[in-house]
Amino acid sequence: MTGPVVVLGAGGFLGRHVVAALRGAGQAVRVPSPHAAGRPDLTGLDRAAWDDLLRGSGGVINAAGRTAGSEQELEAANVHLLSAALSAAGRAGVPLVTFASAAEYGRTEDGHAAHETDEARPLAPYGQSKLRGTQALQRAVQEGQVRAAALRLTNPLGEGIGEGTLPGRAARELRQATRLGLESVRFGPLGARRDFVDARDAARAALHLLAQLHAEVPTLPDVINVGSGEARPVRDLVTGLAAQLGYHGELLEDAPGSPRSGDVPYQRADLTRLHASGFRARHSFGDSLRALLQEPMPA
Repeated sequence: MTGPVVVLGAGGFLGRHVVAALRGAGQAVRVPSPHAAGRPDLTGLDRAAWDDLLRGSGGVINAAGRTAGSEQELEAANVHLLSAALSAAGRAGVPLVTFASAAEYGRTEDGHAAHETDEARPLAPYGQSKLRGTQALQRAVQEGQVRAAALRLTNPLGEGIGEGTLPGRAARELRQATRLGLESVRFGPLGARRDFVDARDAARAALHLLAQLHAEVPTLPDVINVGSGEARPVRDLVTGLAAQLGYHGELLEDAPGSPRSGDVPYQRADLTRLHASGFRARHSFGDSLRALLQEPMPA
């Protein structure tokens, strides 16, 4: 790729992994600085600012967005920002890859691997806003405005994950329990099955597919699942972290549960499209747990 890759959301969990992967591949990176331009965030960038940001770039990877907030905040971060980035990428003639979400599928039958052609029926505002963003990308691609792909990501794990997530909270509480010698740690029910993927592999997938778009591979779909292709109980995450930390206390499951665990008890991604593109993951579930317990990488 000629020119630096613009990374949106570079300071977030996924964005930091994308920046690290690009730099590890010897690729120049450009990170927008909206505050320096007197704007509160990327959603405030006007057309001229977008064009300045993408001028001379080699493409865009969008790792920006929100997982929580009001419907207006979710719409701004997950739909409007992506739409503006797509338009700017089209004007600049560069490809764009964005992280979509498996939450767009909603509830799937037990044992079913969600395929990109399945009907998307998201259950909550977050998934609904991500789906609208994906649909905006598909329209732009179908109309020939831009070369782009949406990576429908399952549950990423790794270094720097936020403590507002179950993996981040579990790591924090198990560290504390180990340090203090607590006899037990309480969680909600941990029987829901999830498709976990290493954040480093998610970042590598974004780079891989950006290169495919650069090469104008004619068979590349506009929506591609990224995951492990395996559904494992969330309990495996907690017991695995406990084992890594050497915590031998009791892991209780009697706290109030997450509504999403009841609404979506099973998740697994069909990876046929991802594998057809030539991509394979490198990191195991155990690798992800070890990385999750490391200190966060610098911004």
